[in-house]
Amino acid sequence: MIEGLLLLNKPRGLRSAQCVSAFRHKLPQKIKVGHGGTLDSTADGLLVLLAGAATRLSNYVMMLPKEYMVTIQLGTTTDTLDYDGTVTATYPFRHIQDKDIDRILPAFLGMRMQKPPVISAIKLNGKRASDLKRKGIEPQISPRPVTITSILRTSTISEEGQVSFFIKCHKGTYIRSIVRDLGYMLGCGAIVGELTRLKTGLLSLDQAISFEELETAAEQDIDKHIMSIGEFIRHFTVFSGDDQTENDLKNGMFISIRKLHCESRGQVPTEVVVCFTGRDLISLGVFVKKENNIFFKPQTNLFL
Repeated sequence: MIEGLLLLNKPRGLRSAQCVSAFRHKLPQKIKVGHGGTLDSTADGLLVLLAGAATRLSNYVMMLPKEYMVTIQLGTTTDTLDYDGTVTATYPFRHIQDKDIDRILPAFLGMRMQKPPVISAIKLNGKRASDLKRKGIEPQISPRPVTITSILRTSTISEEGQVSFFIKCHKGTYIRSIVRDLGYMLGCGAIVGELTRLKTGLLSLDQAISFEELETAAEQDIDKHIMSIGEFIRHFTVFSGDDQTENDLKNGMFISIRKLHCESRGQVPTEVVVCFTGRDLISLGVFVKKENNIFFKPQTNLFL
């Protein structure tokens, strides 16, 4: 049975749902297919697709830090916050210098409140904000906390008002919102011109296959491009134990940390997620304190 992760280099102009559909058509009918976080149709780069038992890893993929390259256009605002939207205003921008940008970038670092774009997949009472907007209803989206680890200017401002950045951020962060806020702080407006996702955790665009390769791959050969679940869990600190411990975890029981042996350490903090591997089980969970002891609490069990 095929199960694992497919790293895809999504082209600009294609929706994530179309990529999921193309992947599904390469697999046997009964195999589930999903993704580890969408990309806007106007963006390109790394899209993590999931097959079989790996579809249960979706939330774990989405919690990983992500890296982007973005080129913005100064002097313009649109209703979608990117080049694909309707222009709502234009402003002078030629007075903006590189040093003006560098001066305000530190304000974006760390945890901050961010208002998501109106044209987005955010759901309000079960309905997508973008669908409400298209029906003429103005969605009331509240700001939410996001974390930005790094934001660096990687080019000078061009004559046309374009400038590029590298951004590393965490779950829930909208690059379009960062660009909107940057334009506001500069007083000239700004939109996303080009956006590429470079990495999700340790998963890199360099490892991805093209959409053309996915479409032309023979069904019997698609598994050659699949990353195993075992390879993915290197993101987490991994523990092992004896057969009895494994059986107890299969039954959803809490396991004392004293019965676990650390096999490797990953980039995701142990306060967030830890992993147990056994003969035919991968269990993702959290540590909890109980009766003056630390226990591993299984949350997602994958049977191999």
